[in-house]
Parts: sequence; C-alpha cells; structure tokens
Amino acid sequence: PIILFLDDLQWADELSLQLISALVADMEISHFLFIASYRDNEIHNTPSLVAFLEELKRKDITTTDINVDCISRRDVSELISDTINLPQHLTKSFSDIVYKKTGGNALFVTQFLQSL
Repeated sequence: PIILFLDDLQWADELSLQLISALVADMEISHFLFIASYRDNEIHNTPSLVAFLEELKRKDITTTDINVDCISRRDVSELISDTINLPQHLTKSFSDIVYKKTGGNALFVTQFLQSL
C-alpha cells in the first residue's frame, strides 16, 4: 500500500495538481491512498485547486471531506493549562486573551504559545 499525504494543498502549483490527479485517477495503481489538507477559507484564491477538486468529482473519484473547526474557549484553557503545567483556574485570564487573539484556531494557539 502507498499513502501520500500533502499538507497545505492550497499552495500547490498547477502542474503538481495535474500529477496528483493523474495518480489518483490511474486505475492500474492499486492500494493507493491520497490524503491532502488545505485551508478551505483560502481555496477561492487558488483557481487551480478549485479546478483540481472539480476534476476529481468529474472523474467520479471518491473523496471524503473532514472539516476541522476551531476549538472552544474551554479547550484553549485546557491546552494552555496542560502546556504550562498549571491548573486552569490560574491560567483562565491568560487563556481568555489567547482565545480572543486566535479565535480558537488550534494552529494559531500553538504558534502563539511557541512564540512566548
């Protein structure tokens, strides 16, 4: 089996997307799983990615979309508490600030914490 994972597909160039499309559509390649992630809020800035996704649908290739939502204020608080090894009641005001600044985006929360 072959598993190919590509992150941030919204930054892929057109030729790379064409290659991926050919690989995914090739019926002679068995036991092949392609996994990709992309920021759905940036997809419309990338016409080649929109075309790629539409082509997969046209070719009747099965896809599964998994949306990753922002984490809750409580989750941010728990993440911060676990990261700095302090009880949540001591990190609440800091957690509230981090949640406001990041909007609960888990990537932004972890990047913010790493920048400290």
